[in-house]
Amino acid sequence: MAASLDRPLGFTEALCAEWYDAIPDGLQVVGALAWGEPIAADDLRAAVARVRARHPALASCIVRGADDVWRFATAPGDRVELRVIPAGSAWRDRYAAALAEPLDLTRALWRVELVVDPADAPEPAVLIVTACHAVLDGISLAQVLHDLVTDDASTGSRAPLAPCASMEDLLPAHAPATAGTPAPGTVPEAECWRVEQPAPASARTFGFTDRTVDAAVVRALHERARAEHTTLAAALMVACCRARTAVPGHRPLVGFNVPFDLRSRVTPPIPAATVGAYFGRAHVFGDGPAADRDPWAAARTLDDALRADIATAAPPPAWDATTVRALVAGLCRDDRTTFDLAYLLTDLGRVDLGPHASGMWCTTVQTTGVEALVVSAAGVAGALDLGIGWPRPLTGDATATAFADALVAGVHALAQPLSH
Repeated sequence: MAASLDRPLGFTEALCAEWYDAIPDGLQVVGALAWGEPIAADDLRAAVARVRARHPALASCIVRGADDVWRFATAPGDRVELRVIPAGSAWRDRYAAALAEPLDLTRALWRVELVVDPADAPEPAVLIVTACHAVLDGISLAQVLHDLVTDDASTGSRAPLAPCASMEDLLPAHAPATAGTPAPGTVPEAECWRVEQPAPASARTFGFTDRTVDAAVVRALHERARAEHTTLAAALMVACCRARTAVPGHRPLVGFNVPFDLRSRVTPPIPAATVGAYFGRAHVFGDGPAADRDPWAAARTLDDALRADIATAAPPPAWDATTVRALVAGLCRDDRTTFDLAYLLTDLGRVDLGPHASGMWCTTVQTTGVEALVVSAAGVAGALDLGIGWPRPLTGDATATAFADALVAGVHALAQPLSH
């Protein structure tokens, strides 16, 4: 029997579980991996079993005890569902279906789907993994996809990882003296972006589209960012700032929610291959008009702000089930007319998924309207894969598509070489 977590959920985990329960499609993470070799169903089934045996979070389920406390418990070994979709289906249709099909968290916290010879991709296989956000973020999702396609019986299973405490139990007791960025709730309402069409939480769904920027453009963007003494993540934030004009109701202030990996920042450090809710969230605010005027100066400012906010990571104040429930109720309110932030931006950086990986896209299902748009970025095989999600109808489909096109155009514009 694989080791499970078997403990009460920490604050971030409990928040994700409560949120998962509160919105129609669940707060789950969905990712797709395009794979350049055929994948046999029996081989994948064996890989799922090995990955489950390696990662305690993936051998767990989530239950609410009689004391109203969310807990991890051991999930039976046969509860991870594996679906095989026959040739001729569109992987994007299967992805859309995964977004709208929550898991039963009392059975298993993840699901795997293999799309064979998809109609909408040249690759012979696309893997789709769905999981509760309490155990997977984008970084952990990439790890699970990597393990599924690179760990096979010929090499032997990788060593099982030990169960970890919640990340809040491992963070320093106090934040550094440096003040962090103001919380989203402190932003004046006049500065907040307006929703496009109000709707009660029960009537919201989640949309998704994917884009890819080719490797030559990405190389040029890396070179330009280095020449400008900043990072690709900051360049992506600038591209988002400049693409804001595609969104009705936008304002000059552009707020970002940026997840970052906390595994190496806690004490003791969590092994890099461990999956779970080991992410912090930095809040950064950009100046849209300033990004229009001087994008690289804006990138340096955003990069500095991001680093400063990450440095303030600290445990949450005292909390209990009532605290978490009240927080989720505020996030999921029916009468939302503004977004708390403009973007949730997950930048995974360069992701090594093995020699046959040709693309990876992911998103966090987020129908509450905390952000107008959910943007993920992963560097795979030299290209940049962008996933763009949005809470329907708070953000309209036409708006999201226009934003996605504007974002790609903005990345291309930033990749232009320095003029001499």
